[in-house]
Amino acid sequence: MFPGPLRAFHEVVQSGSIRKASERLSLAPSSVSRQIAVLEALMGTALLSRAAGGVVLTHAGMRVAEYASSAVMDFDSLRQDLNDRRGTHGLIRVAMVESIASSGPVEAAARFRRDHQGVTFEFTVMPATAVMEAVAAQTTDLGIGFCAEASDEIVHEASILEPLMLVLRRDHPMAGHSPGRLSDLEAMSIALPDQKFGLRRLIDRVARREGVSIAPVMVSNSFDALRDFVRSGGGATILPMRAVRPHYPRELIAIPIDVPELNNTTLDVIHLKIWRMPRIVRLYLEELRRTLAEHDEAPRPAARGIES
Repeated sequence: MFPGPLRAFHEVVQSGSIRKASERLSLAPSSVSRQIAVLEALMGTALLSRAAGGVVLTHAGMRVAEYASSAVMDFDSLRQDLNDRRGTHGLIRVAMVESIASSGPVEAAARFRRDHQGVTFEFTVMPATAVMEAVAAQTTDLGIGFCAEASDEIVHEASILEPLMLVLRRDHPMAGHSPGRLSDLEAMSIALPDQKFGLRRLIDRVARREGVSIAPVMVSNSFDALRDFVRSGGGATILPMRAVRPHYPRELIAIPIDVPELNNTTLDVIHLKIWRMPRIVRLYLEELRRTLAEHDEAPRPAARGIES
């Protein structure tokens, strides 16, 4: 029965439809339907009901889905461990927010592959909410999210301080101020990340609480665009510290914002609790911790800005 019918059922549950599951499994939809029928016959009851928008789990289907999720993950982890022992290839998937993309995970992967050349990596950059969703949906092995919420289903392996900073050109009139105040932003030309980003929702929430009105003249889902807005003299932006430090060190300055809620934000390395982490992923996680610790040895940006 396993991994055929159970995996087919698991993919249907994860994707929400037989058609999408068939694409993920590289099988014909009719073949996936047959696999589900086999599993339903073995269970002696219907597990899915078809609906216009996809499929809906029956009560029995919910029970089987919980088992399938754990079983499929354990099977994949065991297979990866066995491949690791044989020296064959393995894949490590990491979903991460943009601010950390150039500050550790890829460098850790390059170091890791010196001793584990058969291991490949898949890095995907996405907003913080999408990182959490990817971890929950088991479409990534590790997630590195911004202020990842505590959950009974999620394990936090590490938390790294990632304060939000007011980003300016070095010739901006406020460049010598320390620290920046939220009320200063009301009169500024400012660009902000869009609402898909957790940091934007945090900024808006704090601004409402402080009675401050921040009206961005530009929003974007690209940190590159926000940095370029500042570099080109358009005004200011607010970004995580690591989204500024490696970029334009001679042109941009980062000022802390005098709001504790914006100074104590974190990047969190997370994974699904019920997932049995393969040895090879655990070893990469150790390398990632070491690399991030090295990056954190650099001093936090002060009002004088970011040093190259």
